Amino acid sequence: MRFRRTTTFALAAALATVPAAAAHAAPRPTLKVRSCQTGPTAKQRQATFYARMRAVSGTSRMMMRFRLVDRSSGARSIVPSPQLARWHRSRPGVKTFGWAQTVTGLQTGGEYAAIVDYRWVGSNGKAIRTAHRRSSDCRQDGALPNLTVTRIAARPGDALGTEAYSIDVTNNGLVAARGVDVDLFVDDAGADSATLDSIAAGETLTVRVNGPVCTRRVRAVVDRKDTIHETTEDDNVLRTRCPSVGG
Repeated sequence: MRFRRTTTFALAAALATVPAAAAHAAPRPTLKVRSCQTGPTAKQRQATFYARMRAVSGTSRMMMRFRLVDRSSGARSIVPSPQLARWHRSRPGVKTFGWAQTVTGLQTGGEYAAIVDYRWVGSNGKAIRTAHRRSSDCRQDGALPNLTVTRIAARPGDALGTEAYSIDVTNNGLVAARGVDVDLFVDDAGADSATLDSIAAGETLTVRVNGPVCTRRVRAVVDRKDTIHETTEDDNVLRTRCPSVGG
C-alpha cells in the first residue's frame, strides 16, 4: 500500500486576534472524509481525511497524528505505516491547525477510516490536553454517489416577509443516493429543510422550501450530517448572495 503526504494548512493570520477566552472555549476537534475515490487500479482507490483543531488557553503548539483503520473484516485493525504514525506539528502560536492526509492503494472491498490523535502542547513542551476521534468510513465496495447543490432561486412567499426558495441538487456520481437531506440557511440562520427520497446518478432534482426574505446571503447544504458516503464531500455547499426574486 502506498501513502501520499499532503500539505499542512495553518490558518494563523486570520485568527491571530482570537482572545484567550474564545480559545479556551474552542470546540472539539473535527475529522471528516474529504474524498473517497474508488476505481479499478490501486492508484485510483484513495481516501483523503481532513482533521482540524483550535488552540485552547495556554497552547503554544498543536499536534495531530493519523492512523488508518481497516474495518472490512468486521473487526478494527490498524494498517501499519511508518509515515502515518508521525506527528504533524503546527507553527508556534497559531490558533487553528488543519491537516489533509491522503492515502492511496486501498484494497477493493475494504472499509477504511482514520483515527486522529490530537495534542495541545504548552510552552514547556508538555501536553496540556489530548483527544482523539474516528472518521466515518471510506468504502471501497464499488461506485459512490456525489451530491452537489448547483442552484438557488427565489420567488415571493405566500406570507409577508417570506420567500419561497428552490434548490437544485445534482448527483454527479455513478450510483443513486437515498434519503438526501437539504438544508437552507438565510443570512446565516437556519431557515428550512427538505429530504429527497432518492436521486439517481446523473439526475438533478429541485427541492422547495420556505424562509425569510434574504438581505445578505443564502447557503444551501446537501447531506449536512455526512450520512451518505460520496466520492467527494467538499462540494456539498453552495453559498451565494441573495438570489433575484422572480415572479
